[in-house]
Amino acid sequence: MMVLYLGTLVIGLAGLAIGANRFVAGAASLANSLRISPLVIGLTVVSLGTSLPELLVTTTSVIVGHSSIGLGNVLGSNISNICLVLGICALLQPLMVESKLFRFDYPALMLATVATWLMSLNRVISRLEGLVLLIGFALYLVLVIRLAKEDTKKVHAQTNSTTPAPTRRKVFVQMISGLVLLLIGSRLVVWGGVGLGQALGLSELIIGLTVVAVGTSLPELATSIAGVVKKQHSIAVGNVVGSNLINLTAIIGIPSIIKPMKVEGVVLLRDYPMVFLVSLALWPIFWSRRKGEGRVNRWEALLLLAAYVLYLPLLFIF
Repeated sequence: MMVLYLGTLVIGLAGLAIGANRFVAGAASLANSLRISPLVIGLTVVSLGTSLPELLVTTTSVIVGHSSIGLGNVLGSNISNICLVLGICALLQPLMVESKLFRFDYPALMLATVATWLMSLNRVISRLEGLVLLIGFALYLVLVIRLAKEDTKKVHAQTNSTTPAPTRRKVFVQMISGLVLLLIGSRLVVWGGVGLGQALGLSELIIGLTVVAVGTSLPELATSIAGVVKKQHSIAVGNVVGSNLINLTAIIGIPSIIKPMKVEGVVLLRDYPMVFLVSLALWPIFWSRRKGEGRVNRWEALLLLAAYVLYLPLLFIF
């Protein structure tokens, strides 16, 4: 069985790499076609697409009575997205951060982080609280779309109209095919990873925080790396911030509406504080501003990766 699990992981990773390349290329073309900034595409279309594995895994886990895997998946994914995804991408190439991210999207992320933590203090996220989170996510999307309309004219003015653009149909086919590969690849990686974790005797919470969380974060990692390679920094950074915000609102909200989500005590003392701290750390990292933009440097990327390495032993100590 170990060979089967490892083989599944390899196939899943290959699917993620191919799917991410197609998905990001399509997203970048969509941004140009609709005259919308790549940051908005990263915060919405790309983030929603790469967050589907978290939604599927978390909802399924809660329905079948394994809330620890579901919540651990969400919190672990947020930690992985910031420390691993952003860290690895910035290590490959320093990332530029648009100033618009400071004004609206980052504060929204911190608000969602604190709100979810407070909702969990009574050891359960109720249906009403899940509905509140889902409504908050819907309001965020509405505001993002409004801001996108304001930026449309600016992006249109900066776009070279003489450059032939791919048809909308071709762009959507490219994105959908890439997304399908991302979903299949992530599912294979999670299946193989969970199998390995169970074979090693890990608890459900730890499996959710590590194996499942990293597995469902692989679409974000693959997509963000592809964005860096294609010089689409806004898609890479927006993908991380947008995915984390979606995780804390829609990905927790939808399963909680279906069935109240139980919260283990150790999560409140160890994992929520870690999510809050790494999210808070984004502010000084993003704030190294030059000409109105922020920058994630390689030494900051190393700090993020080091934070994740230091967090892993805490899972076995507490």
